[in-house]
Amino acid sequence: MFSSLLLLSSLLAISQAIPPPPIDPCAPYCADVYMISCRATLEVQGEGQIGQIAEYVQLATSQTVERVALEYPAILEGYAESAATGAEALKQLISKQAKECPNQKIVLMGYSQGAQVVGDAISGGGYGQMGELIPGMSAELIDRITAVVLMGDPRHMACEEYHHGTARKEDGDGVFPRSPEQMAILNSYKNKISSYCNRKDALCAVGGRGNLGGHYDTISLFVTPAKEWLLEMIDGPEQELPGVPDELEVTQ
Repeated sequence: MFSSLLLLSSLLAISQAIPPPPIDPCAPYCADVYMISCRATLEVQGEGQIGQIAEYVQLATSQTVERVALEYPAILEGYAESAATGAEALKQLISKQAKECPNQKIVLMGYSQGAQVVGDAISGGGYGQMGELIPGMSAELIDRITAVVLMGDPRHMACEEYHHGTARKEDGDGVFPRSPEQMAILNSYKNKISSYCNRKDALCAVGGRGNLGGHYDTISLFVTPAKEWLLEMIDGPEQELPGVPDELEVTQ
């Protein structure tokens, strides 16, 4: 009994002598970089092919990286609804992450339908075959995004000021063109977006002489310039990130 009391008193003395840890163990984990991958149509749940860029960046940077795969249908039948569901899920995920980790660099990547999801989340969805217009994120939330990579975007536009693929203006737009207002929003963030459309891709450049094979080749064709650009974006000069309001809206 005496030895037990002695042990307890010793443990109590030790606990009082050691200061509490400086980091709240219940606080959310915040890596330096938060990378969200949005997979292509019919790819199984996970990062998909675009995830190989995330893997490269994680291995190449000295910063800590958390990789997340957006959960959304990514189906072909009911495509418009699938893309809209994905865009809404992405907006909510970014809003939540920006609040919990205000100093974190957020990176978005999407291939095929996943690229459309990313673009729709930023500039708004809908229009044309995609149906009724849906608002995108607020400017405050978009400002929290460090870099965006789009590959084989079905909503690619020849007037994109952030396009770095092989498609030319004469190759035309994608199968689901964006509205002028949506393009104006995306072009205003051209310095943080890098889009890649293969001119032989029948989905992102319907005016060319492409096919589905050109769409499937997109990742292999542009993976190197995309990952190098992305690494430069997150490892570049440190910039002060804008503050995040307590009530951050995901719509404009």
